[in-house]
Amino acid sequence: MAASSSLPVVGSRLGNRRLAALALCLVLLIDITTTTLVLASNKGRGRGANKGATKKGGGAHRGGGAHKGGGAHKGSGAHRGGGAQKGGGRKGSAPVTAGGKPGGVVHAGGLAPTAGGSVPAPGGGGSITYHGGPLMTGDINLSILFYGQFTAEQKNVIRSFLRSLENTENDHVAAVHRWWDVIESYQLFAGPNPGKGTPPRLRIKVGAQQSDDKYSIGKVITFEFIKRLVNKAGSGKPNTINVIFTGSQVTVHSLCRGKCYEHGLIENRPYLVVGNPEIECPGACGWPFQRLDYGTPNQVTVKPPNSNMGIDAMLLNFASGLAATVTNPFNTGFFKPGRKSDPVEAATACENIFGSGAVPGKTGKVEVDRATGGSYNAVGEKGMKFMLPAVWNPRTSSCWTAM
Repeated sequence: MAASSSLPVVGSRLGNRRLAALALCLVLLIDITTTTLVLASNKGRGRGANKGATKKGGGAHRGGGAHKGGGAHKGSGAHRGGGAQKGGGRKGSAPVTAGGKPGGVVHAGGLAPTAGGSVPAPGGGGSITYHGGPLMTGDINLSILFYGQFTAEQKNVIRSFLRSLENTENDHVAAVHRWWDVIESYQLFAGPNPGKGTPPRLRIKVGAQQSDDKYSIGKVITFEFIKRLVNKAGSGKPNTINVIFTGSQVTVHSLCRGKCYEHGLIENRPYLVVGNPEIECPGACGWPFQRLDYGTPNQVTVKPPNSNMGIDAMLLNFASGLAATVTNPFNTGFFKPGRKSDPVEAATACENIFGSGAVPGKTGKVEVDRATGGSYNAVGEKGMKFMLPAVWNPRTSSCWTAM
């Protein structure tokens, strides 16, 4: 009986051991499963591959950190197509570029570009450069002599243009003062830190205005006669440009032979001579209102903005000459060597260009006045319209156009 009574005890002990072993197995199984789950949840952390467990809006790299689409980071808050934030980025915030800086173009001196178009300079002969001499700055006095026959309307076109240079209240995209802003910017590239800061204003002050409609020294003007006219036009004020406009019946010895204005120095005083090409040389200095006598055969002329080919071409050439005189008054400013003794300057570097898309024989983009049919690329005071030359932009090393 003793032996038989011990069997249940032994079975019980065996059962307890089995239960303990089973319990241990369950504990081990749970521990292994838990560890596996924890490892699975941590997989890739700190290894650069954040797939499935990335932080939204945190700029995480998707797809193993590889940059898809040319280096743009794909994912929430990532930079796509040049820095635009998509997904986790803040709505309304500025685009961000590499380095965390605001997107868009950053300009020298913090200045936005002057409105207008940009055209490569013709000929590919390189930039005009600064040669170390002084530029005209501050208040620039103009002493004007109208030599020959001019109507009141013709004089008013020139005067309106000069007033428009400083009419910054004109917010037209092709406002004349925007053209003048480019000329002012040359001052920044003549200093020790090229392109930095804000250029001083160039204020044009029209002083003495005289007329000689009797042709007191004749209708053929040589350099010696120019000296006499400059002395006649002179006001005696410092920082003055003596400007001589000659009528359509006057021949100026140095003009119509490769240039349509002349500027220089007489007794260290800057002067500028501009002729009316209507009769004397329309095929040399009347473009784009008159076909050129040389160059491409496929020329497309346009109607002048003020319905007067002579004065509109004269105004265009005056604007070119004024830009050159201000930026290279002593032939030591901005220029590059040109043919013969004539340097390539602010406007002649962009000869025969009037709008973006210009090609030989075609002006490029210009507007047409529906009322008159006249073409223009600049708007002045009271809606006055002009055709102005493209000018060399020292910021971009290309030709700036108003349109």
